[in-house]
Amino acid sequence: MTPRHPDSHPPTPAIVAAVVCLVEALLLVGTAVLYGLELADGRAEDANVASMSLVVCLIFAILLAVLAAAWRKGATWPRTATLVWNVLLLPAAWTLSTTTGIWAGLVLAALALTGVVASLLAPAAELPDRTL
Repeated sequence: MTPRHPDSHPPTPAIVAAVVCLVEALLLVGTAVLYGLELADGRAEDANVASMSLVVCLIFAILLAVLAAAWRKGATWPRTATLVWNVLLLPAAWTLSTTTGIWAGLVLAALALTGVVASLLAPAAELPDRTL
């Protein structure tokens, strides 16, 4: 959980991964605000669904902010979490493009692909080999 080189700056792919995680966290906070506005105005079709969506958005926004902070500090442990999260965003981008519009889906897909590439290019954790 400690940085690889505490006195040095993180490599560029780690910074890019941090920025991608931060942007995704901010987008989720924005989505949570929209759900909150729907609930406050009474426009939500199902208040339970809207409130749970708001909570889930905020939880994932917090987790992504933690990933972004860890990337920024030079940690290597967020690599797998960032990779998995962004791979899972690709089907969401497809759904978004078919429901909301092609541009929204393309933006999310580009952001997710940037996160995948950045996390793949970032340094991996140096774990000891304990195979027999």
